[in-house]
Amino acid sequence: MNRDAIEQEITDIIKKMLQLSFVDNDTVLIGTAGVLDSMTFIRLLAELEKRFDFTVDEDDLTLDSISSVKNMTEWVIKSKRENS
Repeated sequence: MNRDAIEQEITDIIKKMLQLSFVDNDTVLIGTAGVLDSMTFIRLLAELEKRFDFTVDEDDLTLDSISSVKNMTEWVIKSKRENS
């Protein structure tokens, strides 16, 4: 699966979870302007692990790496590579 496909999958997951009509790669996910609350964020991480077949390493989980769809896509790619 290439980067664009992963980004689209993450976008689709977030849209479905939050019932949003618009999410793009610059959508802020966490923080005061973020679309995710803490419980939804945990559900999202579990879904990403399942869909992309990797295990979340809390040491690699930083606010920056999950702050937007774009950053989360890079984090998923890196996590999958490290879990291979």
